[in-house]
Amino acid sequence: MSAKPAGKTKPSCSEGGDLRVQTDNGETFISATQRPDGSWRKARRVKEGYIPQDEQPKYQNRMQLEASSVRSSVPVGMNPRGAGAVRKPVSAIKANVCITPQDHFQKKIDLTKKKLEDIEGMEARIASGELVPQPNQVKKIERKQEYLDEIEKLTQEMEKL
Repeated sequence: MSAKPAGKTKPSCSEGGDLRVQTDNGETFISATQRPDGSWRKARRVKEGYIPQDEQPKYQNRMQLEASSVRSSVPVGMNPRGAGAVRKPVSAIKANVCITPQDHFQKKIDLTKKKLEDIEGMEARIASGELVPQPNQVKKIERKQEYLDEIEKLTQEMEKL
């Protein structure tokens, strides 16, 4: 295969941006080009519609496309989905965060009560014959009185505050 095509040529600049030469027998070549350093690239035979790698558009996923379209059309601080609505500031305090010492005690009490509810549910299932307790479940059931004492202690400490 020769580097230059033989026969009549029709130069055409296709979507690739380079000079394409088509021979009489239907082959397409990208003509030889000069690099910035002065050296020459050889002519290459290519299929119809070929776009060189460096000239192909960069892939962007859906989120990148939305972000680039939104940046150009919506001012900073504006919500692109709302009709000109300004973004609300994000709250620094979450709803379930304990703020006062009473909140801390109440959260501990609620967690302990939840453990007691689990124990009572297991006891009911064992009594009905629905559940055969595993060793770790037996240990949890044996701690029922500890949980009751802990709730009582926590409520007394919370009332002192």
